[in-house]
Amino acid sequence: MKRILTLFTCCFMFATFLNAQDVIYLNNGNVVKGKVVKNTDEVSVVLGNGETLTYRKAEVREVQIGGTEVKTPKEPKGAQYVDYSDLDKGWWCAAEAHIGGLWYDEDYGTGIFSLTFTNGYRFSEYLKIGVGIGARYNLNNDPDYTLYRNIHKIKAPMSVPLFVNLRGNIISQKSRMCVPFWNADIGYAILDNFFFNAGVGFRVGAKRNNFAMSANFIGQMVNYKLGDTDFGSGILLKIGYEF
Repeated sequence: MKRILTLFTCCFMFATFLNAQDVIYLNNGNVVKGKVVKNTDEVSVVLGNGETLTYRKAEVREVQIGGTEVKTPKEPKGAQYVDYSDLDKGWWCAAEAHIGGLWYDEDYGTGIFSLTFTNGYRFSEYLKIGVGIGARYNLNNDPDYTLYRNIHKIKAPMSVPLFVNLRGNIISQKSRMCVPFWNADIGYAILDNFFFNAGVGFRVGAKRNNFAMSANFIGQMVNYKLGDTDFGSGILLKIGYEF
C-alpha cells in the first residue's frame, strides 16, 4: 500500500512539474514556455521536448515563474510608431540651390544664383504643393560702353523670391531609386519683379528622402535703375535635397 501511495505521489508531483511551466516574454513579442533554470545575466529555459534555449537579458521583457497563463500585452501608452518615410501623404520640405542665366537681348544678360527653402503638403508622389522663400543674387554682364551699361543696370542685384512650387514624379518611385520628375515655380521677388520657371529632372534616393536635380526654363521681369522694365528668359539648374 505504501508503495502505491508513494508512486501516486511521485506521479502527481511530476504532473504538477510539467503543468507548472514558466513563461518568458521576449522584447520581439514572442512568448516561450518551459522551465526556467537560469535567470541572471542570461535566461535559460528547458522546453517540454528537452531542448534548452538561452537568451540575453536585454532580449527578455519579463519572466513569469510558476504559471502557464500567458498575459495579454498591455496597450502601449505612447503614440503609435509611424514610418514617415513610407507615407504617401504628409508634409514635405526641400532645400535647393539655383544657378543659371537670363538674356534680355542679344547684347545683355545676367547670371543668377539663389538659395531657396520650400515647405508644403504631399498629396501623392505625383503631386506636391508648397510655398517657398529664398535669397537671389543677380550678376550683371553689361557691355563695355557706359551709356548702355547705365540704362541696363539692374535696380536690385539682391532680391528675395517668394513663390508657390508644384512638383511630382512622372513614374512611381516605390520600387526605383531614380525617377524623372517635373517641377514649376511662380512668384514675385521682393526688390525685383514677377518670375516663373518650369522644368524636368531626376530624383535619386528613397521615396521621401532624396536628392533632386532639374533643368528649368525661367522667365523674369526685371527693373532697371533708370525706371525701365524688361522681360528676360533663360536656363536655370536646380540642385537640392527633399525630405
